[in-house]
Amino acid sequence: MRIYFTSDLHGSEKAWLKFLNAPKYYQADVIMIGGDITGKFIVPIVFHHDGMVATTFMGHRRKLRGSDEVEELKKQIGFVGQYGVEMTEEEHSRYNETPSLLVQLFERVMLERVERWVKMADERFKDRKVRVFVSAGNDDSFEVDDILRASQIVENHDGKVLQLEGGFELMGLGYSNITPWNCPRDISDEELAERIDHLAGQIRNMKQAILAIHVPPYDTRIDYAPKLTDDMRVVMTATGEPEMIPVGSPAVREAILRYSPMLGLHGHIHESAGIVTLGETRIVNPGSEYAEGILRGALIDLDEKVGLVNIQLVSG
Repeated sequence: MRIYFTSDLHGSEKAWLKFLNAPKYYQADVIMIGGDITGKFIVPIVFHHDGMVATTFMGHRRKLRGSDEVEELKKQIGFVGQYGVEMTEEEHSRYNETPSLLVQLFERVMLERVERWVKMADERFKDRKVRVFVSAGNDDSFEVDDILRASQIVENHDGKVLQLEGGFELMGLGYSNITPWNCPRDISDEELAERIDHLAGQIRNMKQAILAIHVPPYDTRIDYAPKLTDDMRVVMTATGEPEMIPVGSPAVREAILRYSPMLGLHGHIHESAGIVTLGETRIVNPGSEYAEGILRGALIDLDEKVGLVNIQLVSG
């Protein structure tokens, strides 16, 4: 059995399309996203009274001519994981003046994209023997779960232990330890440990178990991110590079060392792609370059008699 695992698409339309092509491109039997599927920003496309259409995208002020240019820009915005929204001058002013309205708009367009993605998966794989696992991550709102639950094809592995072909088991957990951004699924390390222990107790054979936990284990080279000051600025080294520090979860590290599963699949930290060994367990973080439209993933080959055969990082 071959698994294609990726994480942290953050709303990127291009990354999602590549994910849907993974079974064909990589000859995968199972495809999986380990969390953080929604984007972060709205890009207003403002229709002015004088007929001008203007927006600021990727730091550049742009003026658009005609519906074709508007649609092309919306596609570009979607490819990098953001949400292009058309609005009038009056609507733009109202959103700027009333942040709660902007939050409501963001939640609506964000959920609409997830709904469309799920429908695409349902249509693409309705007649194919491919299992599709998608979990929310710490960045994702809880409303995302309802959309995943309604799918005919997509299986949400967050908070579950699921059986795979060949006697393998998949345990999913989309939460993270506390981050500076106070995300919806940020919880204490103590609560993370409780959730892991509860799920691990349902696993029959750890030697054939995959722990797909969004946040990587602490201090494992796949959890290094830029150090931040109290006002959220990146700390730089004397050579002008970001100072990198471990930010993963001690609870996840302790759980992997205690339970010794066959494999750990993680994401969350975009800058720390890698495959390393923690205790007796191989752990993986494919990293993320969603804003560049690159889908980074890991190919995992399993054999029911041998167990884990091979892991390979891929990108495309």
